[in-house]
Amino acid sequence: MMFLDKEEIEKALNKPAAYGPDVDISQYGMESFGQSNLDETIVRESYNVGVDLSRRDQLNTYLQIDHDVVFKTIQKKFEEDIELMSLTEALEKYEWVRDIYWKLKSPYEDKYTAFVAKNEKSGYFLRILEGRKIHLPIQACFFMYSPSLVQSIHNIIVAEEGSEANVITGCTNYSKIANGLHIGVTEIYVKNNAKLNYTMIHRWGRGLHVRPRTGIILENGAKLLYNYVVIGEVGSLQSYPHAIVEGKNARLSMNNILYVVGESNMDLGGEVNVKDAGSGIELVTNAVASGRTKLMNRGAIISEAPKVKGHISCRALMLSNEAEVSAIPVLVSRNMESELTHEAAIGKIAEEQLFYLRARGLRREEAESILIRGFLDISMMELPKHIEKTVEKVIELAMKGF
Repeated sequence: MMFLDKEEIEKALNKPAAYGPDVDISQYGMESFGQSNLDETIVRESYNVGVDLSRRDQLNTYLQIDHDVVFKTIQKKFEEDIELMSLTEALEKYEWVRDIYWKLKSPYEDKYTAFVAKNEKSGYFLRILEGRKIHLPIQACFFMYSPSLVQSIHNIIVAEEGSEANVITGCTNYSKIANGLHIGVTEIYVKNNAKLNYTMIHRWGRGLHVRPRTGIILENGAKLLYNYVVIGEVGSLQSYPHAIVEGKNARLSMNNILYVVGESNMDLGGEVNVKDAGSGIELVTNAVASGRTKLMNRGAIISEAPKVKGHISCRALMLSNEAEVSAIPVLVSRNMESELTHEAAIGKIAEEQLFYLRARGLRREEAESILIRGFLDISMMELPKHIEKTVEKVIELAMKGF
């Protein structure tokens, strides 16, 4: 098990993140109301981030409210295929989990990882066993119910060799709370020839600050689709997952779909380091920004191996002159046989497209809605049909609500 240096953690608690606005963690506390009843509000608001708690008895489900694991279940037919438990339970059960704990993220990276290391309260451990193929989605929900709370989370996901699974994680807050801080450390291991589709949906509020911290490693022939959907307004969000492709012929696709409004301040992207030959890497962001939103999108692909193909794409649709969108792609090749490309486009809805739709009898608002929805295309996420419908419904509900 990784030795956590308490002195270094204390030092890191004063270390701002490399990107994004700083947050004073001392403004928030760890005290929770201890809400454990699944009332209608929690079920409804969880559905808005793609987690169907009304079907929790039919699906593989993990639900955490504030710091407490309220519900977790594995369907009987999958009991020999997956393990889903709190990370605390996994650390007690398996010595090998202790060996991979804090391996892909450093607890000393910044104040947010240090806070989780010092105040680790919760999070899940998910293991898809070797060769198993899970057709039903595995759903997890992290719900913030108490005001002025720091929700401190650490997750570990292991997709064993030759396994396949679809995971959907929804994170949101009780609509009546005005402020809070969500910090989520996630370490993802995709073993040889495993395939994992990991979709994370976030919907927060004006006074919420969000700091995901993700580390990823891919082995030979591994495939990971890492999809991140952010809907609505958020005080600030800063995320920069780091992936290492250490095996041959792996595939990694990081897809961000953003529909952000109000005073949102977002700085997100991702970095991929490719160590071996024949892999394909995509970093794709499609964003719609309105109100006074500030969006910074960063992407980096660093290739040290031959026959690597990498592409970074950022497209942003601006609906307001008060919004601000920036794109910073970085490509680094240390092998002449790598092919790395990037593209970026930022602009408004094309008037000729609006004219075309309005000429067919649509009101301007209807035409704009159709064009925006088309811009937020999720086809590159390669979701199974049942999850694709869920994500499309989440986006539709969000657009109707703003």
